[in-house]
Amino acid sequence: MKILYFLDFPFHIGGSNKVLLKQAFIMKQRGFEVKVIIPNDENGQHDLEYDNICSFYELETEAQCYHIYTCIEAIDILAALRECEFVIPLIKAYKPNLIHSTQLNIGVELAARELQIPHLMNIYQVDNQSFNLNWIAIYPEYHSADSIVMSERWQKGLKIPSRCIRVAYEPEEYKYTYYDRGNCNRRDREWINIVSIGVVYEPKNQMEIIKFIQMCRKNKQNVKLWILGDCCGKYAEKCIKYVSDNDLTNYVYFAGFVPNVTEYLQNADLFVLASTVESYPGVIVESMANKVPIISTTVAGVPELLKDEVNGFLTAGYEAVDIYNAFLRYLDYRKFGKIFQIVENAYNTYTENHTYKAIGDMLEDYYQWIVEDYRNRTHDLLTIKQVKVIFNKFVLEKKIEQANQTVMRNIWFLYHIYPSLENSKKIVIWGAGFGGSVALNWLVLLGLKTKIFGFIDIKKKGNYLGYPIWANREAVMKESDVILIAVYDTKAILEIVECLEKHGKQKNMDYFLICNNPVRI
Repeated sequence: MKILYFLDFPFHIGGSNKVLLKQAFIMKQRGFEVKVIIPNDENGQHDLEYDNICSFYELETEAQCYHIYTCIEAIDILAALRECEFVIPLIKAYKPNLIHSTQLNIGVELAARELQIPHLMNIYQVDNQSFNLNWIAIYPEYHSADSIVMSERWQKGLKIPSRCIRVAYEPEEYKYTYYDRGNCNRRDREWINIVSIGVVYEPKNQMEIIKFIQMCRKNKQNVKLWILGDCCGKYAEKCIKYVSDNDLTNYVYFAGFVPNVTEYLQNADLFVLASTVESYPGVIVESMANKVPIISTTVAGVPELLKDEVNGFLTAGYEAVDIYNAFLRYLDYRKFGKIFQIVENAYNTYTENHTYKAIGDMLEDYYQWIVEDYRNRTHDLLTIKQVKVIFNKFVLEKKIEQANQTVMRNIWFLYHIYPSLENSKKIVIWGAGFGGSVALNWLVLLGLKTKIFGFIDIKKKGNYLGYPIWANREAVMKESDVILIAVYDTKAILEIVECLEKHGKQKNMDYFLICNNPVRI
């Protein structure tokens, strides 16, 4: 069997890419013919670490520019249609029996349909309410995720087959010397070394880990934290500033992207995960395999394998105090010599669920099933031409062919929410700022100007762009048919969503977000 793998972002080698690269390597070890397509940006560039990893795994590669999407609402359908032109020849030249991609790679899916090749996608986080809209079926017919909860959610939402295939990991692949696995009480030194792994951004919630370290220092507990992961963007800047402003620079270290985290895990006494959005984090698997005790939130699929005070420590919430309370329990287990059993149980969980042998067996079985199933079933799928007709017609009918790039990138989303907007009597925009101006522009372009009721903004009064900012938001929420949440800050979005849902509103039915990255799982 020949398999063609498509990675996701040009400059972000995150968990999903690591999973797919491991899967490609495992299948190569089993005698499959595999090739990996590395994503380029518009300038033909990508992170050279991709090349290093693929060279280490001895994987055949090629680089190509294409776009992927991490949530259904954010698909750029026009870009995906354009990409088919160069993706089709690429696939055709390799002649794979199966295509395996990560995230929503719609250009590849449409190309696979044209060439009649089965396409399996790995995609993880999704909100149940994302499926409240009747999305046009442009997705692969097969799916896998690294947690049961996400596998079942996508299977039900898109009505396609899915399997839970866990993260694969084997420490020996990096050929480092590991500490004595039997000496779990080896760390009697003065400082407790804590590791957090993942790109520094809001869903990873590193700020609360930093505040947890601050609590430890106030309570005279000797701890040091190493944060491993790309550290750029506003949230990362906020975290760095907090460390500096609160005199934590000698206790919190930002290491940036680290290709192999093993060296840090070798010297770690504890791993902490504080994420609010995940499926099943591969860093937990790495910690289990390297016998590092784990504190984690109960996000998504984590409780499927990690059990509190059995093979790890689960927090009661997502804030610093929740991490600290779990840390106190960790200290008790360590003090009374019970941490050994926690670590051994975690290692057993790893060997039962995450070895190359265990994952390879599941993956090979699924691949064979997909190829056989695809061969034996009828495929009544939209073609590239049919999808083009649908969206070209929408653009022409709404007379928005001259709209700016931001609008055109959102044509997919606008097409699907348009019926709700058109059938409404009053539309209110929540957020009288830049996001509000974007939402207003959408409505004007779609010819819905007369339905705009105004804005809600708890920090502003008066008028914005010629429309009132209503002070009585309770009355406005009841009176409005549709609300567009036009803010970008994750915390603000969560607060607004909570407020709306207390009033019986549902996402993608009664309210819509202009910023559609997952904000809660």
